[in-house]
Amino acid sequence: MSFAGIAGNREVITALTVELSHRPSHAYMLAGPRGVGKALVAAGLAHSILCERSPGVGFCCTPESCPPRDAPASPRGRAEAPSTSRCQCCTACVQVAAGVHPDFNYVARYANRVEVLIEQVRDLIERLGVRPMRGDRRVAILDDAETLNLPAQNALLKTLEEPPGHTIIFVVTDSERALLDTVRSRLRPVRFGPLTVAEISGVLAARAALPPERAQALARLARGSISRALALAEGNEPPVRGLLEALSRARVLDFAGAQAIAQDFFGSRESATGNFELIARILEEMLCFKLLGAELNAPSPETARIMADIAQALDATTIARLLEAALQAAGAIEAMANSRLQAEQWWMAAGETLRGE
Repeated sequence: MSFAGIAGNREVITALTVELSHRPSHAYMLAGPRGVGKALVAAGLAHSILCERSPGVGFCCTPESCPPRDAPASPRGRAEAPSTSRCQCCTACVQVAAGVHPDFNYVARYANRVEVLIEQVRDLIERLGVRPMRGDRRVAILDDAETLNLPAQNALLKTLEEPPGHTIIFVVTDSERALLDTVRSRLRPVRFGPLTVAEISGVLAARAALPPERAQALARLARGSISRALALAEGNEPPVRGLLEALSRARVLDFAGAQAIAQDFFGSRESATGNFELIARILEEMLCFKLLGAELNAPSPETARIMADIAQALDATTIARLLEAALQAAGAIEAMANSRLQAEQWWMAAGETLRGE
């Protein structure tokens, strides 16, 4: 993956590539919000290390010229070696892109699993113990690391404590707090921030062929994530209306009602984090509307009307308190607190705040 094709976090990418070319660490933790390009950067770094034609930041593989990215997956979950008749990349880059390079390993959560399995981690550790076959380095990417359970993290720990001298490991996580302190302490942290509205809207205009106004609106709703923005562009609207309806009746919520909302919108850690961030975004829009008279950013005029009605019925202090509590709940869930319990507590507290208790 060419670094030129990755939006945002340019300073992070530049600093990391310079470090790798001079004095690399044995293991890195690429941490930041979901959908900001962490795994793409990790893949680019693998190319930059293993490319045989022009290693470094100018590695030869580009998305436009390397068809192996669409290669079919084998029964073991690894892509089969593709034809290279239309590809101008070197053999090593083709193999990295296809997932068949002998010195490259990629591990991520299976689609039907909630966590990276300890068997996957053990297999990775075994592979890293073998000396490189083609070059000087072995490169491994451990994606979805926030889903590693405690036994899997403990299994990985010994490799991080006594790493093979020929290996560089990139641990990619949406939540560094989900990793054990002992694991984090042995990883060189590289933190990614959310993307700007301009960066996301530019990607939407180029990849989804959206008009500028629509791209800008979706970019603001995406909360710094390109993957979320692309999902919105494909019609996967966030549950703004449902959350607004729940907020409008929060004043009369009882515990059973809070439980039902928690079940509907906050059943998993991923949905809970995303929906608390969405609530915070909605409340931020309301606060700007209330204090500054700013135009409300919403998926539809009807949704904007509902937001305006709720904002007008509340004072700015109440909106700010709800916003702060939503961000605190999102942070607690990221730190592995129970998502449904956090949701139940937030909605009960929201009802008390709206009743002036």
